[in-house]
Amino acid sequence: MENFVLYCKSWSGDLERCINLSKSIQRHNIDKIPFYLSVPQNEVSLFKEKLPYFDEIIADESYCEINKGWNGQQFVKALFYKTNISRFYLSIDSDSYFFKDFYLSDFMYSDTIPYMVIHSNETFYSFWDRYKDRFHWDARLGHENEYKSIMNHFGRSGKIYDYSPSPFIWDTDVWQWLDNEWGIINLFKKHCNELKWYGEGALAKGVAMMPTGPLFACMHYPEQYEVYKNILGYTEEHFHPQYLGMVMQSNWGAPLKF
Repeated sequence: MENFVLYCKSWSGDLERCINLSKSIQRHNIDKIPFYLSVPQNEVSLFKEKLPYFDEIIADESYCEINKGWNGQQFVKALFYKTNISRFYLSIDSDSYFFKDFYLSDFMYSDTIPYMVIHSNETFYSFWDRYKDRFHWDARLGHENEYKSIMNHFGRSGKIYDYSPSPFIWDTDVWQWLDNEWGIINLFKKHCNELKWYGEGALAKGVAMMPTGPLFACMHYPEQYEVYKNILGYTEEHFHPQYLGMVMQSNWGAPLKF
């Protein structure tokens, strides 16, 4: 078993984005951290043919039968612990890419203590509060209501923390504990949001971790991208001092790169 790997759950609809991610890992993976992917069984050969860089590509169905659609990918990523490939892993999505060199020490404080993305989401909420007139919903209210429900499941009160955006640094012991105690299927029926269940689960279980802020900048919405790109005049380089990479959300058809 590895101690730490990079892991991406993908599918053919995100192939072009996954190729972009693969190229960025090939270029910036200084410590040669193993890179694993899982895709639907009938797409394994396609990904092995097209991706320029990876260590292993496995079938989702080899450990998780629920793998269809947005909800399905939550199950596949959470149940990766069942593969016994690694104790810790960076769960990174296909629509992400690294834009500068990274090292194992960016993700692991020590051999047994990972960093964990946990913060108050100040950057996004500050942006939201300034430009909310460009949107047609209340992101703050939606996010916080779901967090409060999951906090209540574990009997936690107090401040609301955010465990996003991806990529996430995860300890398989947390996922195994959640699955054994309540069942991932049952938890995701209540709220199909893997990052929130993991974050609150890690606090409830009391696992060893060191807190860190977001690893990547994220363009969640087209309106957000429009403001950063065309109103504020950001280029990718403006994000380099603070982050390791960028998430360009595929759900709104974002370009491959900022």
